[in-house]
Amino acid sequence: MIVAFRENVAGVLLACKELVDNPDVVLISAKDRDELKGKMEFSGLDDVKLLGFRGVADTTGLVRNLFGRQPHKMFCRDPDIEGYISLVLRHRNSRPVELVRFLCSCKDNAELLYSGKGIIGKKHYDFMRDVSRSYQRLCMFARPCPVNGVLSVKVDSPHSIGDLFCRWLARKNPDLPVSVTEGDIAWIGNGGHVGLEHFTKIPSSIAGSLEFSSEIDEVDDMWDMYYDSQVIHKRRNKKHAKQLQPKVSASMSRMSERDRYKVERGISNCTLDNFIPEKEA
Repeated sequence: MIVAFRENVAGVLLACKELVDNPDVVLISAKDRDELKGKMEFSGLDDVKLLGFRGVADTTGLVRNLFGRQPHKMFCRDPDIEGYISLVLRHRNSRPVELVRFLCSCKDNAELLYSGKGIIGKKHYDFMRDVSRSYQRLCMFARPCPVNGVLSVKVDSPHSIGDLFCRWLARKNPDLPVSVTEGDIAWIGNGGHVGLEHFTKIPSSIAGSLEFSSEIDEVDDMWDMYYDSQVIHKRRNKKHAKQLQPKVSASMSRMSERDRYKVERGISNCTLDNFIPEKEA
């Protein structure tokens, strides 16, 4: 029997349950129905059992059935099993079918997921930590800029974490719409401010047309000017500034590039006179 599961937490756990009940099944995965349809047409498959493509599964119950009732995490900073699966799936080199087989091999012993023992175990644990670090790095160094009243940022990460960052940014700014562009798509948070769903995905080509009435653009420019005017050049600690704004994070957003430029080249001349409007002759 051939089983096709969706590449999300529920789909992976449902595939694990199916594999435990029937070890001889053949597994294939897809991100959505369109991708699955393409794979089936290419392979000439007709009779396929679908898992995770419709409805909402009880992921907590599926985890309990697979690993039992026991403490799972080895360290407090590690995510729970559902978070572990979600992070591994977001890695650029993730193989969902391999992940399902690895999870089944850890049945009733979830500590194996976090111990990093064995080649496959270490590989997936490293995947989880790598994605987690990339997400934390985005939260620390990505600098969104207001565009037409929408808090916007373009992220460049090898992993699929744009939606995670968008949700975090939306929680931090509940009074503003948020746009996170990742490749050719844009994740929108607090979309109710611009007539969209609270959290949704749209083509990046139309993200720039969103507008929200706000004075944040002027305030942001004024703050940048004020900061430049008050800096004391003799007290600049270039080494410390480089540690706070690493070069590796400079490509995460336009504002972080500007911050890094200030670290490398210094800050342009600016005084409080810039705040005083010029008198007409």
